[in-house]
Amino acid sequence: MPGNVVVIGGGIGGLATAILLSKTGYQVSLYEQLGQLGGRARQFKAAGFTFDMGPSWYLMPGVFEHFFELIGEDITKHLSLERLDPGYKVFYENSRPITITGNLKKDASTFDAIEAGSGKTLENYVARAGKTYHTAVQSFLYTNFSTTSSFINKDTLKSGAFMAKIATTSIDSYVSKYFKDQRLKQILEYPMVFLGASPFNAPALYHLMSYLDFVEGVYYPKGGIYTVIEALIKIAKQNGVKLHTNSPIQSIDIVDGAAGGVRLYGGELVPADVVISNADVHFTETQLLRSQYQTYPQEYWDKKQNGPSALLMYLGVKGSLPQLEHHNLYFAEDWQQNFSEIFTTKEWPENPSLYICNPSRTDKTVAPAGHENLFVLVPLPARLTKASEAAELSDKYLANIAKILQVPNLNQRIVYKKLFTPTDFANQYNSWQGSALGLSHTLNQSAFFRPKNKSTKVANLYYVGGNTIPGIGLPMCLIGAELIYKRLVNDKTSGPLKELK
Repeated sequence: MPGNVVVIGGGIGGLATAILLSKTGYQVSLYEQLGQLGGRARQFKAAGFTFDMGPSWYLMPGVFEHFFELIGEDITKHLSLERLDPGYKVFYENSRPITITGNLKKDASTFDAIEAGSGKTLENYVARAGKTYHTAVQSFLYTNFSTTSSFINKDTLKSGAFMAKIATTSIDSYVSKYFKDQRLKQILEYPMVFLGASPFNAPALYHLMSYLDFVEGVYYPKGGIYTVIEALIKIAKQNGVKLHTNSPIQSIDIVDGAAGGVRLYGGELVPADVVISNADVHFTETQLLRSQYQTYPQEYWDKKQNGPSALLMYLGVKGSLPQLEHHNLYFAEDWQQNFSEIFTTKEWPENPSLYICNPSRTDKTVAPAGHENLFVLVPLPARLTKASEAAELSDKYLANIAKILQVPNLNQRIVYKKLFTPTDFANQYNSWQGSALGLSHTLNQSAFFRPKNKSTKVANLYYVGGNTIPGIGLPMCLIGAELIYKRLVNDKTSGPLKELK
């Protein structure tokens, strides 16, 4: 029978879970420690600019559409989506930029012009990626891995040999078998950064991301990614979810081996029949639970590879920057060295690959007239920074960007600037080691090897978010919410739900 549920954390996973359970009859209360809901997908406004604070790529539109259909909502009434054309532009250290349109035929021609014969190879590569993607959606992403039958079926058995091969081969090795030009290889490997991994240790299973790039395409919700959060907040309220901000949790209350509620700072106990944490799993386990109740104690995390952190720069720039598209990437020539700095030596990169989002190219509402809105993400090692270090790194990387874009007076044109550092990730999101993303998607940290979404030590305690299954990213967190619902209604199916029970 439905009862009282407390959700810890108001990121997309927490909001989505709250909605699903409230529609099922649970009485749901959500507690967010910050003053704004959305987690890493928050938004802020300053000096006439509107900045999305974290996620900026709207990928896997089918996952969003499915979730809204599942909760009985028409996504078109909440979001105004535009497919970006081009999808993104890539800048290089010593060669001309390459533009990826999201039209496979056009992009195959681009590949051919760089490496003879690679256009057809790309089409075949993307076709295989599509098959892997659809297998993943039907057999892996929407399953709790509670039984082997939930993910071993005729489809996975049919593709078993190929799946085994790509699960045990790095994506760099896999891509290198088909493409020789370094620039093309980087285009096919860069999504690993957004999975918190290096292409040199991420499994080739994730070549499925290229299907999203070249076939499904990249979308933009007018007004920014935060419009997704605003839609979920509206739907949550309509379904009776009680949303509390500025409400940090001190501990999870345990009664007879089961989650009995949460204790707020100040001492107030909020009783519950079920507790679901959308907070960082490391924080939940090591800070909100006493040692005897920890499924994943500190020793577990000490053996894991964390994803990178990041220096985020929110910039308001006077004048236009016509050389930029909506999404832009810069790839350093020494690709492997850059990843070594992030994951192995943990040094601040000298010449890092980086990402620049220019939403004002598409949406004039996010910047004052005659200005550009830039969001810059520079991947860094997952370790904390001092404010002075972050400022120095920002100056250095902005000088690199000015050189890349051939805008020598870029710094003088910046009219607004705000930094978000690894230390901010730790302080504001309780992120382990200040990671921007969470556990890296290496082979032994993917699928059923990832931390489970249910405590093995405490009954009725569940987890949702990037550090549990199915993994990192807004679509993955929406799927994670559906997995919690499946846990509570004892649904062991592997694919997306058709309807709520």
